[in-house]
Amino acid sequence: MSRRIKITAIDRIKSRTLRVALKVFMADPSLGKCQAKPLFAEICSHLQAGMDDEQVVREVVRNRAMGNPSRQLSLM
Repeated sequence: MSRRIKITAIDRIKSRTLRVALKVFMADPSLGKCQAKPLFAEICSHLQAGMDDEQVVREVVRNRAMGNPSRQLSLM
């Protein structure tokens, strides 16, 4: 008997978070010096807000360049 696993919306966002993080690091390699958890939480919160990948990349790079990372909590 096969068991089906239901993929939830948060699971989809979590899988997109890694892909977007790679794009963020390619856009600004200096972000590799940042702590990973807050950066991933910021990316995840933007994705949960409905932003597309490119908008998230621009927003994260802009926020980090200004020294103003988003302080939103994540549901991860």
